[in-house]
Amino acid sequence: MKAAVITKFGAPSVLKIQDWPEPTPQKGEVKIRVKAIGLNFADVMARVGLYPGIPKPPFVPGIEVSGIVTKVGENVRKWRHGDRVIAFTQLGGYAEYAVVKQELLFPLPKRMSFEEGATFSVAYLTAYHGLVTLGHVHRGDKLLIHAAAGGVGIAATQMAKHLGAEVFATASSSEKLEIARSHGATHLINYQTEDFEEVILKKTNGYGIDVVLDSVGGRVFKKGWRILAPMGRYVLYGFAAVSGKSTYSKLKALREVLSTPILFPHSLLSRNVSLSCFNIYFLTNKTEYFRNTLRLILDWQANGIVKPVLGARYPLSKIAEAQAFMQSRMSIGKIVITLD
Repeated sequence: MKAAVITKFGAPSVLKIQDWPEPTPQKGEVKIRVKAIGLNFADVMARVGLYPGIPKPPFVPGIEVSGIVTKVGENVRKWRHGDRVIAFTQLGGYAEYAVVKQELLFPLPKRMSFEEGATFSVAYLTAYHGLVTLGHVHRGDKLLIHAAAGGVGIAATQMAKHLGAEVFATASSSEKLEIARSHGATHLINYQTEDFEEVILKKTNGYGIDVVLDSVGGRVFKKGWRILAPMGRYVLYGFAAVSGKSTYSKLKALREVLSTPILFPHSLLSRNVSLSCFNIYFLTNKTEYFRNTLRLILDWQANGIVKPVLGARYPLSKIAEAQAFMQSRMSIGKIVITLD
């Protein structure tokens, strides 16, 4: 089968289309014919060697796909040949076929295309876990969403609108901010030309923010942490600041890491604030939680409350170009790789 392989850690060009052994499902596993791949920033971090738990090259990355079941392993009862599915692959998704643990498969509703299915699970599960489970967003809360025009950012903005939060959105261009506005953001901040800390303190008369959803980290975390209001919840789910927009720079990464404030537990007591950090990749053992959560989100999708935004399509042969586009921070919504 054809697969996109990380041949070594580095720039997008290290992704090569190669012939790769077709996987065989083992006990409790399901083999699927991949129809669409959803790109995530975790894939970029894996390519540059910064994602925890990844193997040494060469390996096939990719954590989110949709497709059709072609074979089931021993002790698989629920899934059958021909089922349309959404899959959290953990690794190995950048290929024509993938093997997935049966617990990490979800039925793809008939109303959804394979492309839509590939944009859905990671972004919306991440947004829900950050906003609801950890952030406890309530009606009237002031919510700051960074990278608001990305896949998770749009998902979070849609959910926040439904939950009644007042959304402050940051992005790098007027076009992206208008996308955020169209999905429910109230206050738009171009971080290229404005200081989001100053803008928010002015707009809130010094109150600050109740919940921050941050995938960037580094200096962005430092500024966001300062404007957290009493009883505020800071949710950090990524550290994109260390990757760079085109190539990985160890010096830039070090600067971003060193700019992150050192927090002592006793200092949080008087401020009455909390910090939650998570990586959805390492929560795959919480299968019942994710199954119930995705069922709720799919109900929201069926009722028009949330809707994935497909920002760009690429064929598998152009996957290096697709990753470069994602890393450039120019993309909007989700990037999908399509397979014939």
